[in-house]
Amino acid sequence: MQHRLTRRGFLTSALASSIPVPTALASPATISRLPDPTGHLITRWAQDPFARGSYSFLAKGARPEDRDALATPIDDTLFFAGEACSRDHPSTVHGAMMSGQNAARAILASGAQQIAIIGAGIAGLAAAKRLADAGRSVTVTEARARIGGRLFSDQSHDVPLDLGASWIHGVRGNPLTRIADRLGLSRRITDWESFEVFDLQGQDLDKDQIPDWFETRWDYDLEYGASPAELDRRAQDEGEEYSGPHVIFPSGYDQILPAFAGAYDLLLSNPVTEVSHRPGAVRITAPTPITAEACLITLPLGVLKQATPAFDPPLPKAKRAAITTLGMGLLDKTYLIFPKTFWPAQTHFLGVAGPRPSPFAHWVNFAPHIGAPVLCAFNGAEAARQLDDLPDAQLVDMALRKLAEMTR
Repeated sequence: MQHRLTRRGFLTSALASSIPVPTALASPATISRLPDPTGHLITRWAQDPFARGSYSFLAKGARPEDRDALATPIDDTLFFAGEACSRDHPSTVHGAMMSGQNAARAILASGAQQIAIIGAGIAGLAAAKRLADAGRSVTVTEARARIGGRLFSDQSHDVPLDLGASWIHGVRGNPLTRIADRLGLSRRITDWESFEVFDLQGQDLDKDQIPDWFETRWDYDLEYGASPAELDRRAQDEGEEYSGPHVIFPSGYDQILPAFAGAYDLLLSNPVTEVSHRPGAVRITAPTPITAEACLITLPLGVLKQATPAFDPPLPKAKRAAITTLGMGLLDKTYLIFPKTFWPAQTHFLGVAGPRPSPFAHWVNFAPHIGAPVLCAFNGAEAARQLDDLPDAQLVDMALRKLAEMTR
């Protein structure tokens, strides 16, 4: 039976119990009915040294004001931006973009002419374009060998698969919609009412048969990258949402990146180890060092939590407290590419739910969006952390075992 969801999920208040992770590989008979996948992709955002997680959340003891503290400039010299700095639209691509643009306006007001930007994610690129368009001299330094940050569309399997951000969440009034329209990018609407959940014998479950843990993980673990126990009571009321459908780019989210091209310098594979700052002067230590009058920091919260780069002098107490108190959530994806579909091909979301919590329970069917037989499992919060150190072969085996249960 198909079930209706909102972006916040089934809206249940039950708490999830601990999630057992099986270590034995499935027997060949268990999954022999399935076609062998032709490829797979697995994200491990917690291990990524340039992310250390997926997106921020309001953790226990944190306040929305902590996002303001994180975004507050220092001496009109050090500025901060990113989704974790966005009180109105945290944990979103559009929130990161608008945060970068807001920081750019503040930098312009400061009068600085030479600006360094640390991080070539959406926040950094949006700020760089705004500043360069205003005639400022801008240098963007990026630790990775690519731009985009947590927005990354992989093309290694001949189909574009987004390893980070996937959706424009709410298209009406969303600035990303205007960018996509201007670039003429194709989009596909996600139908949140198209959801089927199966038991371990492959039987379709009615709404009242779905166990609480399955709904809780959808509502919390996959929405925030955190469990209910980790969230502050205000987390669910945080931020504002745009109305309208949520859409996927069938040819990859990174198609929006050309919109942020501009007359600025870009240094790739140039990780920053230290930022020395005095009013009106910044010195950045990196393989290619940079000096500037002002600097915009757009590093993910998870990286700032690692105390990298070092700051001289150290960041103010309120900013350090915000970095410590805000949470960095984790949501990982396991993509499986098959030679053909063997699941309900037009259903957008699939689930498999036994009596006890298990990983690989929540799936997104990308076949209606990209025209290829691709499934993606979402594992968040504690489930993602428990899976993080397992080898790819074991994760693929676990995923196939769950699919075999769902499609008996």
